[in-house]
Amino acid sequence: MANQEEGKLVVQQSARRSSGARTILVLIIILALAGVIVYLLSLLNSRKYFLVPEGGELVVKKGIFFPVGQDTYRPADPKEAELYQPIEIPEQLRSSAPLQFEDLPSLNRELASFMMQHAEKMVFTEDEKTYQRGLQYLERASRLHGLDPQQLEKLRAMRADVDYLEAKRAYLGVEKTLEVALQKFRKAEALGSGRFNDAADWSQKIIRLLDIIRSAKNEIANPAPPPPAPAPAVETPAAVQ
Repeated sequence: MANQEEGKLVVQQSARRSSGARTILVLIIILALAGVIVYLLSLLNSRKYFLVPEGGELVVKKGIFFPVGQDTYRPADPKEAELYQPIEIPEQLRSSAPLQFEDLPSLNRELASFMMQHAEKMVFTEDEKTYQRGLQYLERASRLHGLDPQQLEKLRAMRADVDYLEAKRAYLGVEKTLEVALQKFRKAEALGSGRFNDAADWSQKIIRLLDIIRSAKNEIANPAPPPPAPAPAVETPAAVQ
């Protein structure tokens, strides 16, 4: 009897040890699976990009290596980092939640759309500071990678508009520069100069240039009407033989 009881006790102890080992093994497997899941979620989050309305600006952020969370996106290349500086927040995003993107090209397309939206409003204003900000947005958008063909075409069209504006500003600037030069030559002529005696000649040259510029401006503002269409030819009957 004593031997039987001792045998039962040994079996029970062995069963308890086996059950404890299985429990520990199950816990290890669960912890390992949880670790794998956390790692995969962290890896996925670290590859995501975000546009986050923050403090009146739209900030570019990148996911951190953790299941949730992001930090400001700061590329190592300083020139590339300039492209992702915060921009003025678009009106439609003022009360919006962060926008999430699975890769950088997807974010670039959305960011470029907002930059072009700002630029389109700013480059056609008379305020110089606003105009320069619009140019900066346009330049930044054109340097982003992964844009679609429609965006590239719109950028080309906007760049052509800016070239037109720059050319017109340069043209008007020439007229203003010549007017200032004419005033100074006339002043030099009136006051007299012991070193130069051709101020009057220079004044006449500038006056002729200004006449040409103003005549061209007048033609643009008041284009001549097109010549009348020629009257249709009238066919005469052939002479009777």
